[in-house]
Amino acid sequence: MESCRVPHHVLLLIILMFITVSESAFPVRGKFNQTADLRCEYKCSGLAKWTLFSNGDDVVAECDQTSCRSVKEGFKMSHDRYLKGDLTLTITAADDSKRNTYTCWCGDEDVADVRLSIERLKSSLKIKHGGDLKLDLHVSEGVKVIYKGEDSADPHGEEICSVDKSSLHCTDEYTPRTSLSNTVLTLRGVKSTDGGVYIVRYTENNEALHTYEVSVRETHLNRQQESAKPVWAMVLIVLVVHWLLCLL
Repeated sequence: MESCRVPHHVLLLIILMFITVSESAFPVRGKFNQTADLRCEYKCSGLAKWTLFSNGDDVVAECDQTSCRSVKEGFKMSHDRYLKGDLTLTITAADDSKRNTYTCWCGDEDVADVRLSIERLKSSLKIKHGGDLKLDLHVSEGVKVIYKGEDSADPHGEEICSVDKSSLHCTDEYTPRTSLSNTVLTLRGVKSTDGGVYIVRYTENNEALHTYEVSVRETHLNRQQESAKPVWAMVLIVLVVHWLLCLL
């Protein structure tokens, strides 16, 4: 029985080898809701496939000399590429559900491990005073919008809207000014106080999908009106002084 026991240092070595393999996976950063290619260059004359790193039996796409097929929706391989020794796996729309480590196989040979991460989108928008602010939420449910004002002391911001099963729910302040069309949230009649940061978060894992930095530009007419205010004030003062002099 003693001879069947595995020494502790051997078990430790095996664990370290497994961790090293996992961490050595080639990293690929995909943009949210856009295509991402997981490269694997290898001339394979037999069955080539991609699986989850954690489960070699969980196939997402595969090719052979005849054709390719997508085993799971959102994953595909090109047969033309396969014939040229390119086993690249294309993820048609990268999102958090696709973020994982994948293994490229030729037959029973592990060719490459590739880890997909998602790059958050960032946009800077300049909106005219009184115009419409349009925010692409990217998904039609399970999403919320967090707003942090330019002068806000709250580092976390406040939730102003959420979308659940394509239904929009906003706070009392924003309800009269907002509408939803497909995945685009519109805030009408933008004011100077609407400037700041808007964060679109996926509620399932509370991760940011898109960050918008919004600044509001005053129109030329507004600037003229503001500059005209001191002039009217001076005219009013002159008239009052003149009237007082007349009374003396």
